Amino acid sequence: MRRLSLLATGLLACCLAFEGSACREDAHAGAKRDRHAIPGKAIAGKAIAPLWVGPAFSGSWYTAARNGEGFTLQVLDRGTALVVWFTYPPDGSPAQQAWILAQDGRIEGDRIRFEGAFTTRGPRFGAAFEPAALQILPWGTIEFRFLDCNRGEVSYSGPPGWGSGTREIVRLTALSELECGGKRRLTAAGSRAMDGLRSRSGSWFDPAHNGEGWQVEELPDGRNQVYWFTYDERGEQAWTIGVSATGGSRFELENNLRPVGARFGSSFNPAAVSLVDWGRVQFDFAGCERGSVQWESRLPAFGSGTLAPVRLSRLAGAACHEVQPAVPTAGTWRKGPPMPSAQSEVATATAGSRTCVAGGYVAQRDVQCFDAAASRWTTLPPLPAGRDHAAAVAIEGELLVAGGNRDGLDPGDTVNGWRYRFAGGSWEPLAQLPDVIASSAAVLDGFAYFADRGGDLHQVNPVTLQSRVIRGDRAVARDHSQLVAFQGELWLIGGRSALGSTYANVSIFDPASETWRSGPSLGARRSGFAAAASPTHLFVAGGERLGSPMTVIGSAEAIAAGEGDWTAIPSPLQAVHGVGGAVHGPAFHLYGGSGVAGVAVNTGDVQIYSFAP
Repeated sequence: MRRLSLLATGLLACCLAFEGSACREDAHAGAKRDRHAIPGKAIAGKAIAPLWVGPAFSGSWYTAARNGEGFTLQVLDRGTALVVWFTYPPDGSPAQQAWILAQDGRIEGDRIRFEGAFTTRGPRFGAAFEPAALQILPWGTIEFRFLDCNRGEVSYSGPPGWGSGTREIVRLTALSELECGGKRRLTAAGSRAMDGLRSRSGSWFDPAHNGEGWQVEELPDGRNQVYWFTYDERGEQAWTIGVSATGGSRFELENNLRPVGARFGSSFNPAAVSLVDWGRVQFDFAGCERGSVQWESRLPAFGSGTLAPVRLSRLAGAACHEVQPAVPTAGTWRKGPPMPSAQSEVATATAGSRTCVAGGYVAQRDVQCFDAAASRWTTLPPLPAGRDHAAAVAIEGELLVAGGNRDGLDPGDTVNGWRYRFAGGSWEPLAQLPDVIASSAAVLDGFAYFADRGGDLHQVNPVTLQSRVIRGDRAVARDHSQLVAFQGELWLIGGRSALGSTYANVSIFDPASETWRSGPSLGARRSGFAAAASPTHLFVAGGERLGSPMTVIGSAEAIAAGEGDWTAIPSPLQAVHGVGGAVHGPAFHLYGGSGVAGVAVNTGDVQIYSFAP
């Protein structure tokens, strides 16, 4: 039986569309606020780039002339989307409801395409719920195209009786910390504060009741809206919506509503929608992954009871930590198996337990992968041409290597980069990759981001290879900087200028608002260093500082989620620059590098900082 991850998605628009003009005015006021930066947040300005769907598009959307139905959309952390169209059947009893579900939405620029929408029926609500009774009924296709963060259109093609068409849509609500205008909860230094890193927005379901579920949506004003997709006593689709007065780990929906009376399509009449008082629902969350739901319906067919939801989906740009992490300062360094070929100025990419380093100075072709679980190195076929100071990501089962310095000896080496399919075993040229140099790359929410030494970001869709350029904030020069995905955002760290200045600056790009802001400055000015993040910590180590004299940096530091300052951790066994970095479990790894400033005197050492999880 296929798990219906969509069944926990929400009906946010329903609350605002059904609770009267005051609720609608609040929603539109929120959308207006979202268009502007929040005072005091030090946002450097809107990035200049074509419109792409991102985290801020999660929320609810509707057509103003069709108040009473709409769409709940989730942009997920794996680069796809899901949607529920909460509506009514085209025919049948006035007491019936319907929803249309679609998942695995393909994001392509300003569009999301859902190929396999479907509806469901079969199980009965409550103690009689039987997952085996679930029927999945193919429905058709749905496509969204957005004009900006608050407007768009939807096109659909359904089965006979449902028809096809195109409608304009507008945003009804934004989700907390995923607003178009930027993050609200920040530390004084510009990093995300802990109270903004406890997101429970997303899909939830009880594994014993596969086929029904909830979407919890935390709103910017601190309330929660919850949408329950389920069935009536006959096994036909039913949905409810409620709004809590408060948020947090425990909240209550005192007046859960069940809208009925309308019809799908051209027969839809918003005046026909009737709000049935369904009853009371209480949520209690035990951390970020599980909780309990108690309900008491005022309708005899739904009764009362308790269910045990677990998290089913994670939204792009959202993060949830049950407790405040702390920087692990009591760890120790040790040496791991050395690199088969000692290199520096490598491109580094991590997937699962494996980190691959490609190229090296000067214009080397080696591709070496370290499996942290097995503690051993393997080699891949060499790059088609030598590169150093390139950038790499591992995504969708592929290794992408982009840009870098060439040796100038091969007149045929004109391609920007290559793709290696781990399942296929060969390199192929990719002209679509950016020709970046002397920074690094990161993966966030299913997309690849390549930084260049000018501070700009190149976002690449790994499926379509569509790309766009996101202009940097130009705070400082970013030659030999590092780009790291951390807490749903992109941190561009350190770097240096052509004149020899080395920087400790951090600039943070928020993909939801597509704005830059200043982040916590490093404790030491660094360029050519290692940087890598886990879900809770970001580490940096080593590097080089220009000047007289040029210096290889021997120190290391880290910052934990929710903190506003970097903390020193023990220094590596050997100071290196041009070094690769990765985090595997409770360990920060350094790969290779040079121990002499300004030149490549490569060690090939693997240095591992192990700490308590």
